Amino acid sequence: MLNPEVLETLATGGTTMAVGMGIVFSFLVVLVFSMLIMANVVAWLNKVCPLPEAVVKTAKKVTSDDSAIAIAIASVMSKIKK
Repeated sequence: MLNPEVLETLATGGTTMAVGMGIVFSFLVVLVFSMLIMANVVAWLNKVCPLPEAVVKTAKKVTSDDSAIAIAIASVMSKIKK
């Protein structure tokens, strides 16, 4: 049979664990609901005063000269072979 002191310690530990888990669970519930509320507020604010969209300028494509690339590769290969 267990000692009454051991039973009291186990009961105190279980109570402490239950209270701690309850506090953490309630904090997480409050956190989820506050995030949902903030998401709705931000969505509403984006409808009321939307941000101007940034204009993205595309760069012109540079046509590569295949002969220049071939000359560069040939010069590198000749340096490597020496």
